[in-house]
Amino acid sequence: MSTPTLVGVAAFRGRYTARMIQFGENPQVLVPLLRRIWTDTFGRDTDAMAAALLAHDWWSLAVNPKPRRWDQQPPVPGLGHPADNDTIRRGALREDVGGALEWLYLLHLDQRRLVVYEATVHGRWLRHSAHHLDPADELFITEPADDDGGGPEMTVCTVCGAVDEIDHVEVPSMAGYGYDTATSCTRCGSSVATDPMFGDHVTRKPWPPHNPTTGDATGSAR
Repeated sequence: MSTPTLVGVAAFRGRYTARMIQFGENPQVLVPLLRRIWTDTFGRDTDAMAAALLAHDWWSLAVNPKPRRWDQQPPVPGLGHPADNDTIRRGALREDVGGALEWLYLLHLDQRRLVVYEATVHGRWLRHSAHHLDPADELFITEPADDDGGGPEMTVCTVCGAVDEIDHVEVPSMAGYGYDTATSCTRCGSSVATDPMFGDHVTRKPWPPHNPTTGDATGSAR
């Protein structure tokens, strides 16, 4: 069953340019795939990756797409299977979501960041998650709670290693659309604040915390 998805580039004040992926995927599948395409195919050149994604509509994305006898166009090496339709889309996050679209993936070129939106039952785009293309840039990551990966997930702070010690606040943005968010670790105080216009602002606190210098408390009196 197809999962109609848009992938493209974020623009100013919630606007975007995108292409259709007829057989898209949810973020658990497509985010790692886009990271691998960014690394393996484009050598971490985000502008080149964006230009290639916007050159076609797509049946599906793949790092090693194989020729298929029913495709009318050959696969694009390192990227996927292009579709016959050739319609570029320009829209805004505040507009109604038309058709059977389920996901929207937008690259923020200057931040090397991928923001994911999901279509709601109300026909609106709702921010689902944000991901750095380089996962080493992530402040908070999600990992399985047990070694076999089949159990519940936990949120881990990459600064101090705290598990599920995260506060999250989300309020309507003063930009007039979307949300301002603040996510912080209650152990070390590291945080990431986001807004629709300027993206992420990450604060990494020192860990272990620096102890104040108070002099030699063990020195003997003279």
